[in-house]
Amino acid sequence: MTGFQSSLGRKIGAAILGTTIFAIILSMTLTIASFFHSYRQATIQKTNGLAQIMATSTISALDFNDKESATEVLDSLSLIPNVVGATIFTPTGGVFAFFGSKATTFPELKVEPEINFNSFSVIQPIKSGEELLGYLIIDGTFSDQSELVYHIAATSALILIIVLGIGVIVANYFRKKITQPIGQLTDAVRDISIRKDYSKRVAYKSQDEIGYLVSEFNSMLGKIELRDSWLNSHREMLETIVAQRTKELRAKQKQLKDKNSQLVKQIHERRTAEMIREEVERINRHDLKSSLNLVIGYPELLLNKGNLTPEQSKYIKRIASAGYRMLDMIQFHLDIFKMEQGIYSLRTMPVDLVELLCSLEEEMSLLLTQEEVSLSITMNGEEISGTEEITIIGEMVLLRTMFRNLIKNAIEGSVKGDVVSISIERDLYTVVSIKNSLPVPEEVRDRFFNKYVSVGKEDGTGLGTYSAQLIAKTHNAEISMETSDESGTVVSAKFETDISES
Repeated sequence: MTGFQSSLGRKIGAAILGTTIFAIILSMTLTIASFFHSYRQATIQKTNGLAQIMATSTISALDFNDKESATEVLDSLSLIPNVVGATIFTPTGGVFAFFGSKATTFPELKVEPEINFNSFSVIQPIKSGEELLGYLIIDGTFSDQSELVYHIAATSALILIIVLGIGVIVANYFRKKITQPIGQLTDAVRDISIRKDYSKRVAYKSQDEIGYLVSEFNSMLGKIELRDSWLNSHREMLETIVAQRTKELRAKQKQLKDKNSQLVKQIHERRTAEMIREEVERINRHDLKSSLNLVIGYPELLLNKGNLTPEQSKYIKRIASAGYRMLDMIQFHLDIFKMEQGIYSLRTMPVDLVELLCSLEEEMSLLLTQEEVSLSITMNGEEISGTEEITIIGEMVLLRTMFRNLIKNAIEGSVKGDVVSISIERDLYTVVSIKNSLPVPEEVRDRFFNKYVSVGKEDGTGLGTYSAQLIAKTHNAEISMETSDESGTVVSAKFETDISES
């Protein structure tokens, strides 16, 4: 099981067990609280009934002022476990008789019981017809409530342990059922991303939404594999044609006229092959873009349908996010193709250069930390605070891509402890200059903005500066590079100033 599956499985199991335990504990707490309340109310009611009986029994003693008879009646309360004392007050507040602990407070007109956490007092008026003879106060305790609560808590704990054991088994079962297909899909995506092997398939079949997503994912991989196979065979055919033409040209070196004719023919064929290759790549990107709609759409369908845990939603959102990033990459390559052909239509809007560069500084924070390089942004020679505003007219996404590539190149072209400087100069034109300390290698200085030119980068594609030049050209801007061993490298982009802003 992968780290993803293991982590997600543990969280799903913990969610099930946590919910079960919380529900049981809440139920037990409510049960104990309900019992606790019911027990206390029942005790008060019983004592109220007892007080009424005792009040009736002491009427004659009060009529004849017989304190000993009243005391004997009160002494019978010793048989009641919860009663700790009883007191008879005369209407004037004097103590007529008492048993056990004597009450010290005269009730006056108050007849409601007094209830504390572990004790209570019940007040009962003693009347003979309509005549008030006195008051009876019975003091008691909830002495056995702790023992009853303990027994209930012990029983509840035993039930909790049993349910917890069953919950572990159930949680483990559902964890495997839920995480297995998602884990297989994640492993396949990771393996394909690393090895570029589109022959891999996810071996999972089901009639649910995840099963349908896996089926469509396998179908997309099949289409990509078919396109790769066709491209490889076409590339081999082109290589065979090129090798054959080269051999023919070498065989006819003595015939200059024929050699030139063959050379022209070969150039024409290579150009045709390049056009075919670009067209095939464009079609392939279009097909990939169409297929990616499934990878993006079905996670959205799962999220909208609901019935997912927060962790499931989180990882399905990651799948959708990866699909959107791949879709953006494909769309960007399509845009590059249109810019190369001069048919790209800009979606212009006012773009704040200061905000754009500040957001890129935050985006590059991890790379700056890794390379141990700092970034400085100035405007007209003064350090910016982030509240300034300089507006140019252009397409935000393309401008962000252009400056991201140039800033990334500048950071990678610096040594530890250096400062990459970005300066903005505002006059008739808006000029953005990015400077780093290292010079451009001599072998690529003349081809700095050419396609597929890269030196010293293991993962370099040679498209960063090329795409930056295309984007600048599409915006009618000028881009240039100056480099030397003494002063390092400066790449500048000059834009027309937005007149409406001033």
